[in-house]
Amino acid sequence: MPFKKIRTAAALASLLLWTCAAADDAPRMVVPGGQSVGVSLSYGGAYVDDLGEIETADGTETSPAAEAGIKKGDIITALNGKETGTVDEFTKRLNRLGDGEEAELTVRDGSGSREVSLVPVRALDGRLKIGAWIMDAASGVGTITYYDPATGGFAAVGHSITGTETADGGGDVYKAEIVGVRKGEAGAPGELIGVYSENRRKIGEISGCGSHGISGTVSNPENLISVRQPVPVGDKDSAHKGEAIICSNIEGSGIGDYSIEITDVNKDDNEGKNIIFKVTDRELISKTGGIVRGMSGSPIIQDGKLIGSVTHVLVKEPDMGYGVFVENMD
Repeated sequence: MPFKKIRTAAALASLLLWTCAAADDAPRMVVPGGQSVGVSLSYGGAYVDDLGEIETADGTETSPAAEAGIKKGDIITALNGKETGTVDEFTKRLNRLGDGEEAELTVRDGSGSREVSLVPVRALDGRLKIGAWIMDAASGVGTITYYDPATGGFAAVGHSITGTETADGGGDVYKAEIVGVRKGEAGAPGELIGVYSENRRKIGEISGCGSHGISGTVSNPENLISVRQPVPVGDKDSAHKGEAIICSNIEGSGIGDYSIEITDVNKDDNEGKNIIFKVTDRELISKTGGIVRGMSGSPIIQDGKLIGSVTHVLVKEPDMGYGVFVENMD
């Protein structure tokens, strides 16, 4: 029987509402990752990686930074009212001061900015110093969890990166290649050894970072290794005990699927340990010993849905790992 024509405005409105509701109910679709990437996170200033004492010409040792209350993880953003976006800028401006001249530093931490006053000291090498090891950016190897073709967005890593509490959220991700593996053993976590791809091929920009990883926008999708069709994103109720897979790049630039067994699901955890799993894939255990550093961010797929991301390894049991719900990464 042919369909009858809809003749009334009320009927048209009803059909439109039904269509919109159906679209709203459609699951979010993303492309699972597994690709290793080089992560370069900008701090927007000089990041205090550690504190230490300076030996001066008269034989004394002191740390003006520590005495002034500067802490590891702080970011120095200005000196005497002028921005210092890099370590080089900060060091040059510091050494334009005279002996005994006070320096007013603007320092940012996770709760905001504050002003700190201190007097730099002249070290044995003749340069003025404050007693802090400082750096411009954090870098390392991580894994892309997913790419959203509808928005161009991505999420990666699955856990916090050192300094993300005070970072300005800027940075870039680059295509990387795994050139070696340090196999994990009980008490000694392993590691993927990665290098930036030839010509440092940029994938995208980081726009946010937090306790469950980094997020951003893909600006060069041609540098993504896409081996899968989009899959629906599963919420925390989709995760359950049983078989699943993780997707990860453990050698070269290829992405493999490796079997795991989810042994427990904790819906209340907020530290990236929602999913507890055991690696059952013999090939992965043979090559890496289980979960190693650099695999963080590897997508966890169960029942055809992306439910989570690898976050940590159990140090005493390298074939055991933790994962965070993918919904917690957004």
